[in-house]
Amino acid sequence: MPVPNVVPVQDSQQLGRVIRAARKWQHLNQDEVGPFSHSFIGEIESGKPTAQVGKVLEALHQLGIRFHLELPAGMPPPAL
Repeated sequence: MPVPNVVPVQDSQQLGRVIRAARKWQHLNQDEVGPFSHSFIGEIESGKPTAQVGKVLEALHQLGIRFHLELPAGMPPPAL
């Protein structure tokens, strides 16, 4: 089974670059990403550090980007 592409993200600007690249790769305009306005997508693509987490996660989902957290070594996953 192939390993999915993994991109480490350290800050909101790097996350914005990933979102922009995924949108462009899919030939989508900013206003074609789910229920969001082009201005919101533009803000997260610009790395706005105060963007609402829930909306950012939904935009990732709309673009087919899976979001995972790498826990500290030895930490068991919490019950979700």
